[in-house]
Amino acid sequence: MEKRGVEKVSIVKCNSYEQKKVDKAIEKALKLIEFDFSKYKNKKVLIKPNVVGVFPKKQIATTTNPSLVEAVCKILKKNNCKIFIGDSPFTNPEESFKASKIDKIAKKYGKLIIFELNKLINIRDKKAKVLKKIPMSKFLKDADLVINMPKLKTHTLTKFTGAVKNLYGVIPGGLKQRTHLKAKGDEKFSNVLVDIYQNVMPELTIMDGVIGMEGEGPTSGEPIKSNLIIASKNGIALDIAACKIIGLNPKSVFTTKEAIKRKIYPNFKFIPVGDKFPKFKFDIPGCEEKKQTKKMLCNMFKERPIICNTKKCVKCGLCARKCPAHAITLKPYPVIDTKKCIRCFCCIEICPQDALSLKPDKKVTKAMKKISK
Repeated sequence: MEKRGVEKVSIVKCNSYEQKKVDKAIEKALKLIEFDFSKYKNKKVLIKPNVVGVFPKKQIATTTNPSLVEAVCKILKKNNCKIFIGDSPFTNPEESFKASKIDKIAKKYGKLIIFELNKLINIRDKKAKVLKKIPMSKFLKDADLVINMPKLKTHTLTKFTGAVKNLYGVIPGGLKQRTHLKAKGDEKFSNVLVDIYQNVMPELTIMDGVIGMEGEGPTSGEPIKSNLIIASKNGIALDIAACKIIGLNPKSVFTTKEAIKRKIYPNFKFIPVGDKFPKFKFDIPGCEEKKQTKKMLCNMFKERPIICNTKKCVKCGLCARKCPAHAITLKPYPVIDTKKCIRCFCCIEICPQDALSLKPDKKVTKAMKKISK
C-alpha cells in the first residue's frame, strides 16, 4: 500500500452546474493539487460517480452531477484516455444512470460499466477488518487510473458520505445487502468501507459540492447549495476537509478515524489551497457525541426507521425487497420488526418517495432536553 504524506485539498467556488463554469472550476481545482494527467495518456480510466438511484424530486442533490463528469471526460479526452464510467446503484442500474443523465456522458465519451454485469473477482485482503474477501468488478483492477467522484452529503448511518463511502458502490448489486448483514452498526460498517477503500485506493477524488444534501442523507435529506468543487489526490484528506466545511468534527467520523488508524493517511491535517476555506453548518443526522452522557443515551435508546408519512408511501414494497435483514413487511404500509432491524437505514435510503424517516425515542428526546437546560 502506498504511503502518503499530508495532501493538498483544493476548494474552488462554483455557483451553478452551467458547463462552462464547471469546466473552469474543475480545471482550477486540478491545477491547484498539481494532478498530472499526461501520465495516463492512452490509458484506461475509470470514473466512479455517486449514482444512488432514481429520485425525481431530489436527483440534483443525491447524484454526482453529469456536468462534473463531463468536465473530467473533456480533460481525459485531450490525453486520449480510454474512458469508462462505472457504478452499481442500489436500484435498477439502467434507470438510475438514465435518471442521473450520466449514461449520456458515458455514451458521448466512452463506455458505461454496470459493475454487477461486468466480470467479478474476489480481492483477498488479510489486513481487512471485516471483508477478508471483497467481490468487485474486474475492471476496477484493470483500470490504470480510478477517479472517485462523490457527492457532498450527510448520511443517516455514517454521519457523512464522501470519498470513502462512495466506494461502497463498487460492491455489485445484491451483495451490498449481504455485506450490511456482516457489518451491523456505524463502526463495523465503517470498517467495511475502509476495507474496500484500501483495496481500490483511487488516485484522484473530485467532490460535487455545488448542491449537496444535509439531514437524513444520502437520499432523504434536504438539498443545500454550498457552491463548491473539492479535489485531492487522497480521498481521506478530502473527507477531512469536507467534514470541516459542513461543520462536522472529522474525528467523530468512523471511516476517517479508521483510515488514520490503519495508516492509510497520516493524521487529521490537510493543506487547503484555492478559494477561502468556507464553513457551513449542515444538519448532521444522529446524536452529537460532545458529551459522554449524550453518547450513553444514544447507545441506550436507539432511533428506529418508521413511516413518516403514509400519504407519501405508494406501497411499492421496494424497502421490503431491499432490506438486508428482511425486517419489513407491507400491511399494507411498511411495518418494521425492530427485533430484526439492524439499523443500516437502507430502507430510508432506497425510498424514492421519502416516506421513511427516523423518529427519536421519546425517552431520548426527554433526556436530551434535560441535558440542554
